Amino acid sequence: MFSKACSQVRESIYGVLGSSNINAKRVNITNATAFMIAPGILSTAAHFVHVENDPSKPVHTSFEAIRMPDIGQQMETAQLVAEDSAKDIALLRIDNPRSNTCVPLEAKRVPIGTSCGSSGFPLAQVVIAKAGKMFNLVERFQGASISAFITQADRSGQQLSYYETDALMYRGSSGCPGFLTNGTVFGMHNRSRVEKPKGTSSSSIQMGQAETRLAISIWVSSMDIIDFAKAHGIIV
Repeated sequence: MFSKACSQVRESIYGVLGSSNINAKRVNITNATAFMIAPGILSTAAHFVHVENDPSKPVHTSFEAIRMPDIGQQMETAQLVAEDSAKDIALLRIDNPRSNTCVPLEAKRVPIGTSCGSSGFPLAQVVIAKAGKMFNLVERFQGASISAFITQADRSGQQLSYYETDALMYRGSSGCPGFLTNGTVFGMHNRSRVEKPKGTSSSSIQMGQAETRLAISIWVSSMDIIDFAKAHGIIV
């Protein structure tokens, strides 16, 4: 059902790396998936652009990207255009990219019950060797159905909207595009719903204990991506 859509969307999907020198002996590298929404412009998750995927920490000093069909070639240099940490959207720019193929973004709300798919580079690994960085990427498809569309205010009063789907995504799926059978992107994966059992201490959560990832995945809506891009002079 999604084979044609996958072949279309993969032309615009990228693996992205962010890196920073923490000190003389330590380099921090984070990775995610991204997708081209306008010539040279990639959309990805905002938390990825920060050291240790932590929005409270500095933005990485350098970014690189490789398009899914170009794996094996040299990565392209990218720059951060803008980010919205509340909505978890970041835009990267590649100057003179090898390809300007873009995904179409859905401008309207998608009905609950609609079948959807996602493709990208979850479970990717970055290996630091004497020869340099090795970015091990494997393309993975995941399928689900849209189960909810939720709008709520954050602590500052800003309205946030997002989709939920009824399947648990692979770890490391941040930035993967979610698309319909016609190849139109409805959202971008940024997290899974986590349930904290009653009586669990904060220290236990920080140690990665006593939390349950529910079979609910959360997606930044394509409408928010469109609005954010337009706010920065990017026509999609």
